[in-house]
Amino acid sequence: MPKFLVGRDISFLRNVARELVEKVMEETCVLYKINLNETRVNIYGEAMNKTWHRGVELYCVISKEAETIEYEGFGPQTNQNVEFRFDREHCRERNAYPEIGDVIYFNDSYFEIDNTNEIQFVGGLPGTEEDRRNWSIVCSTFMVSKSNLNIEERIN
Repeated sequence: MPKFLVGRDISFLRNVARELVEKVMEETCVLYKINLNETRVNIYGEAMNKTWHRGVELYCVISKEAETIEYEGFGPQTNQNVEFRFDREHCRERNAYPEIGDVIYFNDSYFEIDNTNEIQFVGGLPGTEEDRRNWSIVCSTFMVSKSNLNIEERIN
């Protein structure tokens, strides 16, 4: 049994994993990137009213925690942490790279990214830079209120 994987083995595994996510699991979400050209920030680098680019639909693998409900002053507030895992190559093809502060729409809720991590597929691989690069992007998120975002048009 070989000790190291070669490029074609990695390519085969990547294609199988991608087909599994896109054709079998079929889980999608919509990524909204912050529009930095139109969002105004204060002297502290904070933005009260963010503007967003058009959403991009991406395939992903999702790991959800149970919803919790807090009762503070103005009624119940639902909280949930969700981890989204994206194929880095698919994100590059769609020209949508998730970053901290971006918002993900999934299951009729919005989740703000508060941490991203790129996981190594296999460490210490011989071969080219292509063989050694990171393969996935893992985003830790928390649920945000729809009223805090300017993504949906409101009906008056």
